[in-house]
Amino acid sequence: MDPVLTAANEKIDAALHHFKVEIAGIRAGRANPALIENIPVEAYGGRMKLMEVGNISAPQPTLLTVQLWDASILQTVLKAIQDANLGLNPSNDGSLIRLPIPSLTAERREEFIKILHTKMEDGKVAIRNIRQEFRNEWKKDSDNGIISEDEFGRREKLLQVMIDKKIIEIDELGKAKTEELTQI
Repeated sequence: MDPVLTAANEKIDAALHHFKVEIAGIRAGRANPALIENIPVEAYGGRMKLMEVGNISAPQPTLLTVQLWDASILQTVLKAIQDANLGLNPSNDGSLIRLPIPSLTAERREEFIKILHTKMEDGKVAIRNIRQEFRNEWKKDSDNGIISEDEFGRREKLLQVMIDKKIIEIDELGKAKTEELTQI
């Protein structure tokens, strides 16, 4: 890869990774630890992710469990799960939290698909903003004589090819998630 585009590629990959994490949290009617692992929990004087305070597993297709490492934060974790507004109703037996995953109604599936499309658009906008940021930087270099007009055009074309590939990847990930959400 062109060394000039390495920084742009790293930023774009970070935005794409963020998008993947975001859509992993959209549930599709079956237990997936990614659904709850990033829920923020107030613990030990700061904010931590749920996955940092216990083990999350899916022992059954319709059940998630959270085995806390410290039972003293149980009530805080239960409140954080309820505040996450995922439609889950946690129950506990001391240090183990059980989260039955209810099957999705058609209405709830449509809601999740709308959320997915919003996240897809946010991901595309983030990538386009990165393109604009690098384009502006290169334009300034071109205007100041640091790089030639031809070099500016070459970089712009290479960046656009990279952007187009990442946007197609977002569309494909979104399509796969939509299919997952529409399966009953």
